[in-house]
Amino acid sequence: MKVILFVIDTLRADHLSCYGYRRKTSPNIDRLADQGVLFSNAYPSDVPTQPSFTALLTGQRGINTGIVSHSTTENLSDAAPFLPQIIGSRGKGYATAAVSTLFIMKKWFARGFQWYMNPVAATPARIQQVDAEEINDMAIPWIRDHADRDFFLFVHYWDPHTLYYPPEKYRRLYYRGDPCDPKNRSLEPAKKQRELWPHTYNFLRRIRPGEEDITDVEYVIAQYDGEITYADENVGELMRALDEAGITEDTMVILTSDHGESLDDHHVYFDHPNVYEPTIHVPLIIRQPGRIPRRRRVDALVQLIDIPYTILETLDIPIPPQLEGRSLTPLLRGQGKGGYPEIYCSQGLWTAKRAIRTAEGWKLIKTIDPTYWETPETELFNLKRDPGETRNLADEETDIRDELELRMARWVEARLKKRPDPLRLIASIGLPCLKFVENAQEQMKTAAPTAYEEWRRLIDTQGS
Repeated sequence: MKVILFVIDTLRADHLSCYGYRRKTSPNIDRLADQGVLFSNAYPSDVPTQPSFTALLTGQRGINTGIVSHSTTENLSDAAPFLPQIIGSRGKGYATAAVSTLFIMKKWFARGFQWYMNPVAATPARIQQVDAEEINDMAIPWIRDHADRDFFLFVHYWDPHTLYYPPEKYRRLYYRGDPCDPKNRSLEPAKKQRELWPHTYNFLRRIRPGEEDITDVEYVIAQYDGEITYADENVGELMRALDEAGITEDTMVILTSDHGESLDDHHVYFDHPNVYEPTIHVPLIIRQPGRIPRRRRVDALVQLIDIPYTILETLDIPIPPQLEGRSLTPLLRGQGKGGYPEIYCSQGLWTAKRAIRTAEGWKLIKTIDPTYWETPETELFNLKRDPGETRNLADEETDIRDELELRMARWVEARLKKRPDPLRLIASIGLPCLKFVENAQEQMKTAAPTAYEEWRRLIDTQGS
């Protein structure tokens, strides 16, 4: 048996055509979904990248591991279970390999891998700019060389992550018009964000280096979608490599993402700083020919911490009791409804927030530190009636608000016992994003002084 855990970074579910997106961004991923099972309500336990991948590979939530942010003070305990380590030590003859750049971020991401392949090891500044083709150039030969062995392979694409700068042929794939039209005012709200505009501006300038300033938000969204299509084509190439090696029937493929992306949602531009649906609703597709049905859609609530449990169960490897997830196998095979009555997700990099989302469609968000965004301490949404989370019902549906607040408080208390809450701890010492924004303002002031002064005048007119 072989397992490939395929993670496409920063991939929001609702921008894949198999999840109903208006653009046909993902024909190869759509084909994978058609050949297996698509989970329509999958969520990470923690966002963004480092806490999400840590939870994915340990099967434990950040509230237990302490990894809830990108802080240099966080460290994963040597005692924490780690999926490749478990497979390598307990699986009989399993090879474990990764093609990823995460090791540059935190050393524990290489734990347990016999082969760790990093295409940009010599240029660590490209940690988030490595191309899917570069990943495939290492992953596909490794697959061919190990086709006669049982293995676990972790493949990590970064392409939909900022910077949205796909290869040339994808940049006009979903866009017709002038991205720098001075009459287009769709990015004006971003300019009015007092501290954040330099961060956004620097990003926009990198999409079209040396050219006029971008004014059309739809052009930026089209670049994000172009990155998805580029990544999707490389997914197809890797799937064809399985066919050519004759191991498709013997391989479980799991495709997901660590988190999504806010493109212009909730006045958040081109990042993932919260726990609204664009950031925490991710795709999850599992294919295993001959063992799970084709063309199944599962609407039950699931979390990415369920993946390690399911992989170990599939490989018939004893499951450590520390794993917090559940088996997805009954849902894959259509045996009962399964899923969670509620899931929890935390954010600890740009803001400090925690959300509870119920199977009935209610979602409560508690904000510990909003940093640069003016959001209420408590938000309540009915996702069935308001999937865009546009209407806060916290002051109207007070009974539901109180019930969900109580459930969240009890959930947190049950897991912490006498330990401090790592989310509140990271907020108390200063979220890592604060330094990002300070640096962005200095970069804009140096690289684009005219635009910087224009922004300063704009915010000065709004009052101090």
